[in-house]
Amino acid sequence: MHHIKKKLLFFVLAFVAAIFAAFAGHTLPDTAETPAPLPSGPMEIVFVDVGQGDSTFVKTANGETILIDGGEYDTYESHLLPFLEEQEVDKIDYAVTTHYHSDHMGGIERLTRDGLVERLYLPDYKDTDNSKTNLIEIAEKRKTEVSYLSAGSILETNCPGLSIKVLHPQKGGCKGSNFHNNSSLVLSITYGGDTFLITGDIEARGEKEFLVRGVPECAVLKIPHHGSSTSSSKRFIMEADPTYGIISAGANNRYGHPHSETLSLLADEDIMVYRTDKDGHITFTVTEKGIDKITFSKT
Repeated sequence: MHHIKKKLLFFVLAFVAAIFAAFAGHTLPDTAETPAPLPSGPMEIVFVDVGQGDSTFVKTANGETILIDGGEYDTYESHLLPFLEEQEVDKIDYAVTTHYHSDHMGGIERLTRDGLVERLYLPDYKDTDNSKTNLIEIAEKRKTEVSYLSAGSILETNCPGLSIKVLHPQKGGCKGSNFHNNSSLVLSITYGGDTFLITGDIEARGEKEFLVRGVPECAVLKIPHHGSSTSSSKRFIMEADPTYGIISAGANNRYGHPHSETLSLLADEDIMVYRTDKDGHITFTVTEKGIDKITFSKT
């Protein structure tokens, strides 16, 4: 009996040893989630020629699309649409309206109406007419997600290394005269160590309020309000200290934008100025190391 038990124990041990031998040299697969790789491609930031208006288009390194303002509703088919078709863009992942003036929000309204906007971001202040209400109604009909931005907000994308922050105004807007212009959203776009400052139509009062909180230095400044002399105070320009200044304005526009006073100030500060009325679409290609090249084109 003792001999039988000993023999049985031998077979059990032999079986276990065989199991271990079968798995020897094999490792179990690592089920831990692998971090997403950093984007290897460049990002493009385009100051789009939309005539007398504003529009900034961003194509991230992982292919997401961002549109900040879209020019006039009436010039959408002649300006913004051909550009987007040339870029082979069939939808906008993130659309931002800096303020509720037609030369900034018109193209955004048209894209939203056509169901081409995934997420819509609006300034968080009360409108003085029905522009905001109408845009929200259009977005709701199209089931477009709507969010509101003010100083401190962050626009979250899926692109590693890309930071988009809202720096102005505080919730409720900038009080006083020229309410809409001075309540324009100001956004910083940072990638590869270089910052682009998108300023809408802020004027002297908006700049002053912004300066109190601190204006960051930037590589590229979208010159406020199409280069109007009501904007771009010397202190504001000196604080931002850009290498490049971008002016978005229509050729021979009735406002005389950009004004000579603004151009003189930018020249005095040794800022390289590019203009959509002269240069067309202005494209900055940005890599993980910063601005790589600047190109110009016309649709």
